[in-house]
Amino acid sequence: MLTNEDFDLLIAYDLIAKGADRAAMLSEQALDDADLLAQSAWDMPNARAGLQGAAAALKQSAYCASALTLVSLLAARDLDERIRLLEIALRAGEGALGARLADEAGKLGASPRGLAYLEARQHLASAISVRGERDAGYAHWREVLRLDPSDPAKCSFDFADALIDGEKYDEANEILAGVTDDGGARGAYARALLAFATKAADADAKLDAAVKANGFAPAYLIGDRKPPKTTPMEVPPGGREEAGVIAVNAGAAWARVPGAIAWLRAIKAKR
Repeated sequence: MLTNEDFDLLIAYDLIAKGADRAAMLSEQALDDADLLAQSAWDMPNARAGLQGAAAALKQSAYCASALTLVSLLAARDLDERIRLLEIALRAGEGALGARLADEAGKLGASPRGLAYLEARQHLASAISVRGERDAGYAHWREVLRLDPSDPAKCSFDFADALIDGEKYDEANEILAGVTDDGGARGAYARALLAFATKAADADAKLDAAVKANGFAPAYLIGDRKPPKTTPMEVPPGGREEAGVIAVNAGAAWARVPGAIAWLRAIKAKR
């Protein structure tokens, strides 16, 4: 459940009104209305419109985890602020789900509200992992997959990169082997890095496949180009936006594995 400090921060952000009826925000009608507005906010063409949509959702219910996650991605001024907002999103999601959080464990992502909770947790896992709190990040990712092993939040590739960063190659391989969606370029770069880290014979072939899926990513991973400071609203496959997202989520792992950046440079030089 949200705390008084959480509400104070949301009021300071002008996301909810100071005199809002906090109990009413937990009604099914308020939650449903907020969820619909949040869904529209995620589909907005730019960050400004997305933030306006998220704010409208939160004025219906501060317990809308989806809207809070979007605010964290578009409005946070630094990593610590993003983490603070994501922690609020997680508590909001827990309050909105109530007993369903336990009752629907194993298939939580089947409902929009459950999926929003999983997405908030997986974004929090990524953020705290970037801040250097690897074990705490692992715990969040494992909980996401426990609550829904089918991984509708698509956290497996971020989790795998974090595991590679921590030299937990066996678990990373287990995670990647368990996904049914190949993950496009995101999955291809994760599989290539794991193959290189474990000296697999097919590492070069996997990197070739990754570069074919997104040829912009090597420049971002190497550091020749800087990724965006905020998450883009749209991430078309094969584009620069996707490359930036790959670098934000996988950059630390690529930098950690000895020789991986030089390997990327060699591939980039050939193209």
